[in-house]
Amino acid sequence: MVASWVRRHFSGVGVTQYRPGPHLPAVQEHFRCQALLCIDVSGSMSGAPLRAAIDGGLDFLAEARQARYDCGLILWDHRVVAYLPTTTSDARVRAWLRAATGGGGTALALPLQVAIAELGPLAGDRVVCVFSDGSISDPVAAERHAAHAHALGIRFVVRGLGPAASSGLTRLLTPGEQDAAQTVRAVEDLRRGIASMATEPRAPQ
Repeated sequence: MVASWVRRHFSGVGVTQYRPGPHLPAVQEHFRCQALLCIDVSGSMSGAPLRAAIDGGLDFLAEARQARYDCGLILWDHRVVAYLPTTTSDARVRAWLRAATGGGGTALALPLQVAIAELGPLAGDRVVCVFSDGSISDPVAAERHAAHAHALGIRFVVRGLGPAASSGLTRLLTPGEQDAAQTVRAVEDLRRGIASMATEPRAPQ
């Protein structure tokens, strides 16, 4: 089942008999799709929550790549623990995700800066999928970077473990877009919650 955040509608120039011209790469770039999966690996995620998040992240990567999204990974606590851009091979992204460990705080500004630096200059659909289990420690800076990302056309999908984490992410990253699916109620639901990463269809037409 393909998540509803993926871009569904494509359009382009009809098929011709001509050889590809010198501007083909630029045209192809416009239709590329990129997704950065950003998973909170702070200290409170240690143990069962992190194991479930890893499994959910692996499921997410499989689904997103099936939908032809180039996928990268950001593991974060109070810093960026690991960053693999969307040009990274699927095998390497999965290996880093499987090796994730918990520790540290929960600051979101720097991961957002990293996501903007990569996705901001690109064309096509760009999505940052963010999961956290706690309160964001730097909301003012995170909100400022989120506004910058929105201005660049970058979309966000969020999941929070529990109502507090969910509402905090929603307020910062997807204001006015309340959705029950954004809240993961229990650790037992965490794998499915991260894998889904689906809100109402908002993809570019």
